Amino acid sequence: MRLVVIIALLVCPGSAFAQDKWFAADKAKHFGAGAALAGGGYALSVPLTKRRGWRVTVGTTVGLAAAGGKELRDRRRKGSGSWRDIAWTAGGTATGVLLAWVIDKAGD
Repeated sequence: MRLVVIIALLVCPGSAFAQDKWFAADKAKHFGAGAALAGGGYALSVPLTKRRGWRVTVGTTVGLAAAGGKELRDRRRKGSGSWRDIAWTAGGTATGVLLAWVIDKAGD
């Protein structure tokens, strides 16, 4: 784990950390997008499988893949991605999947 942190600090420019605040305006967008994509991924998997575990996996994968793709694109275009953006999207992903799972479970 320490090695990952060290590599991330060496690869990411220091100015990107200074400008990226934990509670910046874009963090709510990342959270909301993660929740919407993950909940949508869960919902789209309902006709494909009866297993809730697979539905959770699909929803989580959709949310986290979107986060990773967005930050890789930012890294290519702007020169740096944001671990904080990924963290907020991951939080939204967990929330969206949990909400979809609760709604699905209540339908039984």
